[in-house]
Amino acid sequence: MAAYITVGAKTSHGGTVITGSPHTTHNGIPVARKGDQVMCKKCKKMTVIVSGDVSFIVDGAPIARGGDVTSCGAKLIANQQAFAESDFDVGSIAQAEEIRREAKEYFNEPMNDYNLQFVMQSHNKNPLANKPYVIYDEDGEIFQMGKLDNKGQTPILNDEQEKEYFIHVLDEEGINE
Repeated sequence: MAAYITVGAKTSHGGTVITGSPHTTHNGIPVARKGDQVMCKKCKKMTVIVSGDVSFIVDGAPIARGGDVTSCGAKLIANQQAFAESDFDVGSIAQAEEIRREAKEYFNEPMNDYNLQFVMQSHNKNPLANKPYVIYDEDGEIFQMGKLDNKGQTPILNDEQEKEYFIHVLDEEGINE
């Protein structure tokens, strides 16, 4: 019996599941599905979940379970046990072949972009919701400007090369907080 995966779960490569269902949660944490993103620490790139439980569809995609794999070959490790599949078999050789073919397509896809996302919180661990921000690269150039979402997050940002980035959260008048 495999436990279902939620955002924050780890992988066998030391990576972390970073996206999940916007509508379905377990204990307030979004559940992960086939196609959700995983940041792989070992491979140093963004990967996706390529397998899931075809008998449990969440927002149009199979829910991910402990032992399912990512496009870089890492196995998902559940960080909770209270939400798990029952002991019945679903699947066929055709489904397994389809998953293997999809994984192979991901392996052959060059992934040269670097992704990052900031999550900003107060000292009390409350999100800094809807605050303006500026992100600078290591050369002091403005990389991105915008407004944090209601969870204190920037959108996932992409760059062609790995760099250090610095974020400044501003108050409504444009002054650093």
